Amino acid sequence: MKRLLPLIVGVLSGLVVLAAMFFAPQGGNILGVVLNWVIVVAAVALLVAIASLAITHIRFIAKGKKGFLLSLVLVVSFFATLVFGLLRGVEDPVFLKWVGAIVRPIETALLGLVALVMMSAAMKIFRERGWSALTVSFGISAIIFLILGLGFLQNLNLPILNEVIGFVEVLPMIGARGLLIGIGIGLLMMAFRVLFGMEGSGND
Repeated sequence: MKRLLPLIVGVLSGLVVLAAMFFAPQGGNILGVVLNWVIVVAAVALLVAIASLAITHIRFIAKGKKGFLLSLVLVVSFFATLVFGLLRGVEDPVFLKWVGAIVRPIETALLGLVALVMMSAAMKIFRERGWSALTVSFGISAIIFLILGLGFLQNLNLPILNEVIGFVEVLPMIGARGLLIGIGIGLLMMAFRVLFGMEGSGND
């Protein structure tokens, strides 16, 4: 029963949203209400997750567990940002600068980590697959986009070269759209599996 009730709620909610989308604009009001509910529930779930994370790290600090200094930095930064945002408002330039000073180094570190992971994966592909059409094309494309990213060719200001560079720079966007289409189709199939009770029902 514990698994059946969420499944029923999910199926009914999905059917209501689908019906509202198919019968728009008549169902636009219903769709707006459902989306507002989703936003409220998601916000509450996010608050619960943040509170749980803060409580967990506070317990680490209180017990003096290994790595509690990192937990202390996290808790102090979180509450300082929270109090600052409540007092000055989320649109305050000083607050935005404060958040940016925290977020940008983290994003830069994550991008560097992603680059290292991708380089490691590329080296693993070359080691396991050897010299093949896939590995050679992957290596050549990586070198080409690395050179384009440096900006030396763009500074030459040659019309024909600029057209070629513009065409090449569009290619990753085509691949990204293909990936997004694939992800969308996969989400759609998963949504239909949930609606028809094929997922999340368990073996009860």
